[in-house]
Amino acid sequence: MDLKEKKEYIIGYISLISNKIVKFGDLIMPDITFRQWFLLMMISKMESKEKTINSIAEFVGSSRQNVRTMLNSLEKKNYVIISKSNIDTRALDVKLTKKAYDYFDTNDELADNEINKLFSSLTVEEIEALENSLKKLLNAFLNNRGKEDE
Repeated sequence: MDLKEKKEYIIGYISLISNKIVKFGDLIMPDITFRQWFLLMMISKMESKEKTINSIAEFVGSSRQNVRTMLNSLEKKNYVIISKSNIDTRALDVKLTKKAYDYFDTNDELADNEINKLFSSLTVEEIEALENSLKKLLNAFLNNRGKEDE
């Protein structure tokens, strides 16, 4: 297999793995989807005090519309509260509820166990190398493709 074919396979593998990760997460996460859980986790990692829909979308690398749709669903399930921003009345502020934090506490151990099983065939060095390679690939997308994906 030449280098061009290897690059094509890598793109294909990443796509397949992405789909598998979503299915994997949906099976181990009760009540919400993997994508919703991931969004909640990313919001909890944001450092800014006020988390608007726009700033969340930028932080997670998704469109405002996709984030808004997921947040609406999460609000109906009482995982977030969406309200007008105190700083910019045109913006909507998002806050995680106690239910969201309780969800993390309740399901973290289960998720950790499943993730450990998933990565059990890789050495620490292989995990670190994979992490570094994926970071470089993501940065290549960000640097070479610009903001046209948003």
